[in-house]
Amino acid sequence: MAVVAFTLARWITRPLRTLEAATAQLADGRLTSPPELRSLAASFTHTATRLQQLLKAQQAFASEASHQLKTPLTALRLRLENFEPHLDPRAHGSLEEAVGEVERLGRMVQGLLALARLENSATTPEPADLDRVIADRVAMWEPLAAEQYVALAVTGRPAGRVWAIPGALEQIIENLVANALRVSPPGSTITLHRAPSAELHVIDQGPGMTETDRARAFDRFWRASGSRHDGTGLGLPIVRHLVHASGGGITLHPAPGRGLDAAVALRPVAGGRPRGGSGSPRSAPATASAP
Repeated sequence: MAVVAFTLARWITRPLRTLEAATAQLADGRLTSPPELRSLAASFTHTATRLQQLLKAQQAFASEASHQLKTPLTALRLRLENFEPHLDPRAHGSLEEAVGEVERLGRMVQGLLALARLENSATTPEPADLDRVIADRVAMWEPLAAEQYVALAVTGRPAGRVWAIPGALEQIIENLVANALRVSPPGSTITLHRAPSAELHVIDQGPGMTETDRARAFDRFWRASGSRHDGTGLGLPIVRHLVHASGGGITLHPAPGRGLDAAVALRPVAGGRPRGGSGSPRSAPATASAP
């Protein structure tokens, strides 16, 4: 029975071994396989080429369509704003809502353009000072956070330099802080905590997310059920793309007590190539106290 089983297994897998050998020959440029296998290889090549063309066409369409939408959206917003002096005061609320929706659509277009540029660019990660970027972004967001009675705090030991594609750290922190500020109640704190191994946590004290919402949060255009903010559903997908392009990872966790913890794991610069020098990290103890 063992001999029969072994013989049967060899007979069943022989076409697969033949196909594997033919594929290896095709990769080496030696077309000595039977005509049927050469035809199959040609079909595979044609299919792969077609899929690549379709993907490029899809990316080009998203970029071109987003670019073409920018001008009419700007014109539409200006026309709506020009209506205000001629409208009955009772209609001003509806006008503000319409202008807000146009602005949200404009931000969505900008997000699509950003994603299209990211997907079409192949950039090599470079060393970047994470602590300096955190300090710069916190200083920029402090006035807006103070207007909403929200504090910004930076905790943890200096992280030093990490690998990131140019401009990625700024956009990652921008989007995460913007998302956190959008859901933070007055009197709360947004904490940027630097953990060991070049890990950055952006922690808010908002309503948080359910496990189901966290699983879908990185889907494009997705917004949490019952969400009342004016987000576009593109911030977290952009963040994930930038983090992955830099060789890191991002996960969402419940914050201690209440809120959301966005954990970004980056690669520390340990010298030479993007694998992991040593930089001159500096602390960024910038905080904003709520009025």
